[in-house]
Amino acid sequence: MPYFKNQEGYNLYYENINPDSKTCTIILLHGFASSASFFKAQINILKKNYRIIAFDALGHGRSDHPQEINLSKNLRYDIIRDLEDLLKYLEVSEKYGIIGHSLVGGMIGQLFAVKHPEDIKFLILLNSGYIMIDNVIRNIFYNLLPYFIRMNFLDVLANSVEKILDKTIPYIITALSDSLAGLKLTKDQLHMQIEDQIFRMIHEIKEYDPSDISCPTLIIGGRLDNFAPEQMSEELHRMIPNSSLSIIDIAGHFAPAQRKEVVNELICDFIKTLK
Repeated sequence: MPYFKNQEGYNLYYENINPDSKTCTIILLHGFASSASFFKAQINILKKNYRIIAFDALGHGRSDHPQEINLSKNLRYDIIRDLEDLLKYLEVSEKYGIIGHSLVGGMIGQLFAVKHPEDIKFLILLNSGYIMIDNVIRNIFYNLLPYFIRMNFLDVLANSVEKILDKTIPYIITALSDSLAGLKLTKDQLHMQIEDQIFRMIHEIKEYDPSDISCPTLIIGGRLDNFAPEQMSEELHRMIPNSSLSIIDIAGHFAPAQRKEVVNELICDFIKTLK
């Protein structure tokens, strides 16, 4: 299996499918706790006409899994750096499209499109949003919130974040129990570190503005998505100037696998319009 070493010396698994294609290169970015294999249904269709590059982020899939977890480390910038290095490693010089899933893969795609606008041909966001959730604590915290809070995240948190933290921190600690085993932190220190991560996420949400994304963008949401509610897709559509929106009925957060025929058709039709 193909691997490349990132700047920290970890082996990251990647796939480089149909590398001799003369049409378009497409980068696939998976979400938190997932892997490149999540896109199996999309790869089976897209590889017929396009070059496909996908990789498992550090700690995911077939890539190396560090034994100790850094609770305060944001994964976002490391993944962006690793993707940049992978593209150099594979000598990708042409423009490419990006397909990102969920609140991590989709957010990485957005930030990459802003950072490298001259290289991006198109962006496709699957069950994504405008909230930066890029490490273990933030993902657990957000996923523990009731659906109505996710729908109106900023409005609700503005007045009740302390109460929400009080209720969710015990569950976060339980979810992290294995990873916390070797850490020498007092209870108060651990709580402070978790709270710092959550407050930083809320601050970054207020600062983030996807209106700088200039490439053609397709946003696909699921009507039954409890992780990234359809309102997030609608808000992204409002924020990104050159975007189109499709909300799929009877589809949750994993629509690319649950409703693969519909998602694949939307993706292929969108790419064809760009020729």
